[in-house]
Amino acid sequence: NTNSYVYLGEWYQKEADLNRQLVVSFFPSDNSVELVDLKTRKTFLRRTKIEELNENDFFIGAKLLIFGKQINILDYGDAKTRNKKSDEQLSFGLIKAEALLHIGEILTKIHKAGLGVRRLAMLKIDENYSSMLKTVRSEASSLNYLMDCMPSQSFVALEIIGNNAYNQYRELCGPESIAEAKQCAPNSFRGLYGSDVYCSRSADDAANEARFVFLNNDIKLVLRSSALYTNSTLCIIKPHAVREGKAGEIITEILRKKFTVTAIKMLRFERPNCEEFLEVYKGVVPEYESMVMQMISGDCMALEITNKFDDNRSTYQSFRDFCGPVCPEAAKLTRPQTLRALFGKNKVMNAVHCTDLEEDTTLELEYVFKFLN
Repeated sequence: NTNSYVYLGEWYQKEADLNRQLVVSFFPSDNSVELVDLKTRKTFLRRTKIEELNENDFFIGAKLLIFGKQINILDYGDAKTRNKKSDEQLSFGLIKAEALLHIGEILTKIHKAGLGVRRLAMLKIDENYSSMLKTVRSEASSLNYLMDCMPSQSFVALEIIGNNAYNQYRELCGPESIAEAKQCAPNSFRGLYGSDVYCSRSADDAANEARFVFLNNDIKLVLRSSALYTNSTLCIIKPHAVREGKAGEIITEILRKKFTVTAIKMLRFERPNCEEFLEVYKGVVPEYESMVMQMISGDCMALEITNKFDDNRSTYQSFRDFCGPVCPEAAKLTRPQTLRALFGKNKVMNAVHCTDLEEDTTLELEYVFKFLN
């Protein structure tokens, strides 16, 4: 079909203990998907509209949840898709220093521009490996400009995708000259936050810099998660809220309440990992299976939260109170300013997961920020 994208996908069929190879066709005109078994050529799923999916969800390495089946996208399925998609622009940015206090507003503006965030992480240079930075630097001399712009303190790196993503993100950032940005584009990121927002100097640079920061094994030793794991707790913004572009608004609310976000990571749960992570609810909460399905249905955004409150409450307790009751309807009635009251839809799609038991906080944080890729 001239108006479809075709990919090769793989689905692990648990009952048969085998990986099924599938041809996955996506039709952007109506957000519909068709699945065909590659081996037998039999239709596995007739063309069906799936509201939750959009064009930005399809890329090599993507994990899609289609009617309860987690399908990994392995490759392009035809030359037309390869040509169209391999040329697709992406952009790359760094948010640092004072601009980190406005990360929520920045993410919201990116979403409102019709762009998606494919990868995102709050990172810092690991002092134990900082000497390696020189080695990495000499091997990646074309990335010297980026490395000069990396601060010694924590910063957020993000890879942005979508139509004309590089040019659109560059426009959101505003002119390189801060004086010009403040005068001519006062509502641009640089007009608002000065030089604390970085944009690659070309679309090619953006692709190389994103690959370097997120996929290069050498730099992974030098750039570590900024998570602290002490006097902190975990918040996971659920896939439905991320997909609706609410992650930025949720982070803005968290910061407005004087919590500090000390680590952020975008991730997508594999089903076995998610079942392990939510095991405490198995057999206890009737919605357990639905909770798992929601958590594996798309990208999550994990946050490490700390606070500097003087009211003797632990970060865990004060943040759990701020999340509100598990049921958003109850939250709206009893605690309307909580996150679940503001952004939740029902007990499963209740916008955020937070650690339930204080003794599990470090365990959950380490699971998400150390164990999961």
